[in-house]
Amino acid sequence: MRQAFIFRNLTPTAQLFLLIILVLLFAILSIAAAYIASVFIWGTGILESAADVSESNLNFLQLFQISNQIGIFLIPPLLLALISESNPSAFLGFRKPPIAHLAAAIVFILSIAPLINLLAEWNEALVLPRIMERMADWMRAQEERAALLTNRFLEATGWKTVLINTVMIALLPALGEELLFRSALIGILKKYFRSIHWPVIISAVVFSAFHLQFFGFLPRFALGAGLGYLFVWSGSLWVPVLAHFVNNFMVVMVAYLYQQNLIDTGVEEFGKTGSPLLLAASVVLPALALLWVFSSQRNAVREETQ
Repeated sequence: MRQAFIFRNLTPTAQLFLLIILVLLFAILSIAAAYIASVFIWGTGILESAADVSESNLNFLQLFQISNQIGIFLIPPLLLALISESNPSAFLGFRKPPIAHLAAAIVFILSIAPLINLLAEWNEALVLPRIMERMADWMRAQEERAALLTNRFLEATGWKTVLINTVMIALLPALGEELLFRSALIGILKKYFRSIHWPVIISAVVFSAFHLQFFGFLPRFALGAGLGYLFVWSGSLWVPVLAHFVNNFMVVMVAYLYQQNLIDTGVEEFGKTGSPLLLAASVVLPALALLWVFSSQRNAVREETQ
């Protein structure tokens, strides 16, 4: 898809600044839209309990979450590409991937779970210096609020809620966060660096820090780096989107099946293991999946140039 673009010849710095402005602008607009819609649907009384996650109306929280996902993650990268790139589709990675790359993405995300859980345990055990005690308290408060909000969504029962959670927790974050942190951010950072490694690492740091959950920084960084390499080595946005979707969808389904007493392992324990063999496999298999994507894409490019 090629078309005339409004902001021509933007430097990478200007394009990055434009992306930040768009994220802030549509974050404000999405919050305003959610509140206005809530007043029309439920009346002004719903706003009185909005700050209390444990007491707020579940439907209000769902509307607010979906609005934020669209406003913060989906619209800004799409709009950035449309107004500042001559070929928005290519910039965002809207390229049909081979089935082998999609299969590698599934292998990557399913096999890395034990490693991610181990990194989470290490991260949670970190103790900040006493001088940062107030910051640590704030970070833990953010963690607890985020966990409480997620639990409110996952604890709701019924297939209707499962469908809403699939869209809200799995589909929208998979598409939106990959567009923002992989397509747009890596796309801009690649203009700064000749190597793809720094763009992937920086985007993974931003991806993890954006969630404001310090005690989950390491596992989210590792996941973000893996998704970044899936994107740059496959050349297709849909490869990390699929991996991200599968990861989040597993959380939705495990929570539902656990509530229905169909499985004995809840979300908190799912994927944890003390087996050295499984932990080793959790390092080797994701690495092999990434290397397969890298080597197969390089061979395909080599064949095209011959």
